[in-house]
Amino acid sequence: MTDALVKDKIKEDVQLLEYEDSNDQILHGHSDLKLDPNDTKLDVSEDDTKKLDVSEDNIKLKPPSSFRPELQTESAQVSYRSIPFPLIHQRFPHRHKKRGNKESGFECSSTGLVFVVDKEAELLYRTVQWDNSLLQSAGKTPAGPLFNIQCPEAAVWELHLPHRETKDALIHEGLLLVVHVTEDGMSFLNPLEITDTHVIVKVPHLSSFGLVWVSEMLGRLWNYMKPVSGQAFLFLRPPNPKTQKQNLNVFLLPSNVPLEEVKAKQQNSLFIEVPSYCRLIINQSYTVHCVKAHKVQPKKIEFDLDVGPNYLPTFQIRLPTNIEEATVTVRDQTDTDVWESEVDVSGPDPAGTPSAPAQRVQ
Repeated sequence: MTDALVKDKIKEDVQLLEYEDSNDQILHGHSDLKLDPNDTKLDVSEDDTKKLDVSEDNIKLKPPSSFRPELQTESAQVSYRSIPFPLIHQRFPHRHKKRGNKESGFECSSTGLVFVVDKEAELLYRTVQWDNSLLQSAGKTPAGPLFNIQCPEAAVWELHLPHRETKDALIHEGLLLVVHVTEDGMSFLNPLEITDTHVIVKVPHLSSFGLVWVSEMLGRLWNYMKPVSGQAFLFLRPPNPKTQKQNLNVFLLPSNVPLEEVKAKQQNSLFIEVPSYCRLIINQSYTVHCVKAHKVQPKKIEFDLDVGPNYLPTFQIRLPTNIEEATVTVRDQTDTDVWESEVDVSGPDPAGTPSAPAQRVQ
C-alpha cells in the first residue's frame, strides 16, 4: 500500500469516527486498516496520530450560558426563578448521561449556580437557613449558602455550586463536600470535580444543596491562616436631618454570598456599586479607615464566615451629609491595605433619585 493510499484511508476512517454514534459506541480505530510492516517510510508522525484520535473525552463543552433570573422578594426573602431552559445538545446527544458529553449548563448571574439539564426546564430556588447544630454533630462547617432548588420537570442532573476557595486551599483533597438535605435527613456527596470556581456534583433528586467543609481539615488549615475569596459591599443609609450625619454600612462577606440576599436585608438603603473583590483570612482582624468619617465602629473585628441569613454590617462609617465622595480602605492586622475604593456618598438628588452608581434597595 502506497503512502498516499494509507493517508487517504486514515482520512476516511477519521471521518467515519466523527459521525459514528448510532450504536452508542465511539470507535478509536478501524479494524480493516492494516499497515504493511515493511513500509517504513510513512509520513505520519506520532504527533499526527494524536491529532487523529477522535474520542468523546476529547470533546470540550462550551462555557455555560449565563441567564438573569426573575427575582421575587417577600419579607426580605429572595426567590429566584430561572428562564425556561431550552435543551442544547453539544454532540453525541444520546450520550448525555456520561460526564464530559452532555448538554451545556446554564449559569445564574445572581447566585453563580450552574444547572445542567437533560430536558427543557424552569427552576425555582432560594437560600434557606443552615441547621448548624446538625452540621456540627456531623463534623462539618458551612462553606456557603444552602440553596433549596425546585424543578417540577426533574430535569437537573448535575449542579455546579460556586465556592470561595483560593488555589492554595484547593490542593487539600477532601476539604469540600456537598451536603444534600431532604425531609429524610442529611447526606454528603463527594464532588465529581472541583474547578477554580465551582464544585460539581451529580444530582440524585432536587431538594437543598450547599457546600460544607470537613471541620477536622479546616482546623488544620486555620493553624496556617485560611484565606478565602471575599467581597466588600457598601450600603448608604438615608441621612438624619437633625444630626446632619449619614451611615455607610460596610459588609465583608465570602464571595459566594449572592448580592441580592444582602440587598433584601437593606431596605431603603442605597447600594453603591464599586469593585468588590478582596482576599480575606478567617479569624484575622480587620479595620476600616475613612479620613472624612466622624466615627467608624467597631474599631476592629475578626473576619467570620457569614453565610446568612441576617447579613448584618461588618462596619458602620458615620459621615457628614455635606460631602460627595470619600475613600474607604480595609486593612488587615498587619496594617496592609486589602481593599480600597473611592465612594460616591452624595445620596439622592433633590428630586429623590439616587445618584449613579448607587442603586436604591426597595
